[in-house]
Amino acid sequence: MVYCTLKAADLLDLSLHPRSQKRRCLSFVKTFYPLFEDCLYKLSHVQRRSFVELKHMLASNPSSHHRFGIWLGEVGWQDKHTIAVRLHTITMPATVYLITGGCRSGKSSYAQALCEKLGSSTPIYLATSSSQGEYVDADMVDRIQRHQKDRETRLAGWKTIEAPLHPSEHLEEMVERVVLVDCLTLWLTNFMLEYKVFSLTGEDITAHERITAAEQASDAIKQEIETMIAQWNTTFVFVTNEIGSGNHASDAVSRTFVDHQGWLNQFVASKAKLVVHMVSGCPNVVKKFDDSGRGAKGSWMTQDDKDDAKLLDTFLSSRSMTMDSKGYFMVKLDENRIVASFYSCIVNDKGEVCDLQGNKIKCCNGGSKREPMKVWRGRTAKELTTAIFEVWDDAKKLDFTIGHAAYIGRELQRAEHCLYSNIPYQQD
Repeated sequence: MVYCTLKAADLLDLSLHPRSQKRRCLSFVKTFYPLFEDCLYKLSHVQRRSFVELKHMLASNPSSHHRFGIWLGEVGWQDKHTIAVRLHTITMPATVYLITGGCRSGKSSYAQALCEKLGSSTPIYLATSSSQGEYVDADMVDRIQRHQKDRETRLAGWKTIEAPLHPSEHLEEMVERVVLVDCLTLWLTNFMLEYKVFSLTGEDITAHERITAAEQASDAIKQEIETMIAQWNTTFVFVTNEIGSGNHASDAVSRTFVDHQGWLNQFVASKAKLVVHMVSGCPNVVKKFDDSGRGAKGSWMTQDDKDDAKLLDTFLSSRSMTMDSKGYFMVKLDENRIVASFYSCIVNDKGEVCDLQGNKIKCCNGGSKREPMKVWRGRTAKELTTAIFEVWDDAKKLDFTIGHAAYIGRELQRAEHCLYSNIPYQQD
C-alpha cells in the first residue's frame, strides 16, 4: 500500500509503509508523476469539489490496471491545499526461467537458444564475472577471456553487460528485453568473496564467522534478484549449476558454498515459470507452464510447439502499449457471454466523467463502482469486434492506434477460447 499526497504547488510527497517498499514505491511514482501533474493542474480549478476526477485521471492510463494492478482507495483532503490519496498496488513480477545442470551439460547453449527464440531484437548477456574485477584469479581471467571470444562469435547482435555484484544498476537498459544471466554460481561466488566467506589469498576465519558471512552473502544476492525481477517488463533466463549432485565436498568451506548454492537455486526456481535440467545436452523440463486450455486433443501442434508458443506469448505480454487517452476497454466472461466494456476518461471542468458527447456519466460515489460508457455482450470475438469497430458510431471519435485495436481483438479471441474451453479468463 502506498500513501501519496498531492499538493497544489505541483509537489509530490511520498510517505511509505512499510519502509522496505521504498524502492518499489519510488519507481511507481516516477512512472505516474506526469499523470499526477496533470491531475494537479486540473484540481487547482475545482478545489474542494469531488475527487472523482483524480481517480479517472489515473484511469486514463488504462494499461496501469492490468500491468501494475492499481486499485484506488480513499481520497480526501489532508488540509486546505493537500489531497491525500491511498493507492493499493499489486506488484507484477518479471518472467523468470531457470536452466540448471552440471558442468558442460549444455545449459548455456540451451539458454542462449531460448533467449533468441523469444524474439527480442537485442538480447542481453549479463555476465556475472569480469576479467577486470577483484573477484578473479589468473585461471578465472583466462576462462573469462575465452568466454568473451566465444560470445563474439556465437552471440552476434547481443548486448553484453558485466556486473559481478549489482546488475540491478543496469535495469533501465533491460526494459522490454530478454536477459540471460550466466551464471548464478559465479555470482554467488562473488558475494561470498565480498562478505569474506573465503578469499583468493587464503585468509582463514572461524566457523561461526564463516556461517554468519555466508548467510549475509546469500541474503544479499537474493535481495538483488528480488530487485531485478520486480521489473515486470523484462524476461530473465538464469543459468545455474547443480553442484550438489556430485561428490560430497571434502572441506567445511566447500560444503558451506554447496549448501547456499542449492538454497539459491531453490529460491530462483520458486520464482520461475519454467525450470529445465540439462543432462548431456538433453533438456528435461522439471517445472513447466500451466498450459491448460492451450490446444485440444488431436492438435497438430507438437508439445514443443505449444511450449514455444507459451514462452513467446508470455514475453509479448510484457510489452508496454499506448492506449487511447479518451478511454479504455475491459473484457471479462459473464453468464456464458463475452462482455466488453468501454470506460471513459474524459473529465469536464467540474471534475465529472463524461461520454464522448460531453454528457455526465453515472460515477462512483463512496465505494461504489462507476458505470461504463458502453457495454457489449456476445458469444464470439468476431461478433464483438464487428459491433465495436464497424457498428458503433463513437468508435470514429476515438484515437485508436493499430496496436490498441489489435490488443482488443486478441483479448476478445482469448476470451472466446476460454468461454468455449470452460476455463478461466483474465485480461492480459
